[in-house]
Amino acid sequence: MNRVQKDEAPALAGGKLLHRIFEDAGRGNVTLHEAAEIAIRDWKQSMSSASERDRLSGEKALKIIEDLGEGLALWEDKYPFEFPVLEIEEPFEIEFPDLPNVFFRGRPDRVGILNNQIWHVQNRGLAAGTNFGIYIATAKRHYHEHLYAEHLAWKWGLGLPDGFTMPDGEHFPKGFKYGGTMFNLVRKLKYRTKVTKANPAGETKTKDELFFQHPMSINLKSGLHKHVMFSMFQHVRAMQQVQKEWEEDQIIPAPNERLNAGPFGNMVDPFFRVLTGEITLEDNEVFKDREDTYAPQDALTVD
Repeated sequence: MNRVQKDEAPALAGGKLLHRIFEDAGRGNVTLHEAAEIAIRDWKQSMSSASERDRLSGEKALKIIEDLGEGLALWEDKYPFEFPVLEIEEPFEIEFPDLPNVFFRGRPDRVGILNNQIWHVQNRGLAAGTNFGIYIATAKRHYHEHLYAEHLAWKWGLGLPDGFTMPDGEHFPKGFKYGGTMFNLVRKLKYRTKVTKANPAGETKTKDELFFQHPMSINLKSGLHKHVMFSMFQHVRAMQQVQKEWEEDQIIPAPNERLNAGPFGNMVDPFFRVLTGEITLEDNEVFKDREDTYAPQDALTVD
């Protein structure tokens, strides 16, 4: 029914704000720190006219970025791209022969060329305690990255459009191979801590504590990639079965009971209240229509 809870988790809102900062910096006009200052200013302006509920959530999201603060100036790209931006936030839909009439949708943060290969640049804000190495290790089976690999290899790997040139006028060769995902990871930490009278500047986190950048190759012909895609298709078929049972016999699927107390176990999940009959999905105080995060506004494609 495309209904989602109205209160957006501050961590999610802060992650969206962090995405915007990387997007603005990725266009090459401002540094990451300058992009953060602009985003904070604009966010505060938007909060001035927001409801009290949205304002409180927005202030918590803003604090995530303000806590990072001047630490964002420490960020540096360790992998210089030959062509940093082929596209930014360009939405797509892709359909596979194995699942006709099922459309997978996405919106890559940024796409560029590194070592003569097409790469998806994935900006991601992580919880303060997340281990960078474990995150990268488990990313090998992220559906998100493998789906984007399928789309981007098709879009850019078959050769760039006629007349596509680099800024200096040099034409791209046809037939790029797909490289994989370049992760730009940011831990949501406070850059300055333990401010005291004796040490008014406080202690600071290092850039290695805050940031991690790492490439993850994806071989579209490998058994790993094929199994990831097969696993994703299995989930879709299970979803189709759930939908069929509801439409034909009004059978409600078994819920994920682990989320009854919210993702962190400290609140009653609004969908649990629907299942217990306290509220309905039509309750506009609790739920809203899902926003289309893959709409093409503000997208950038080099042409």
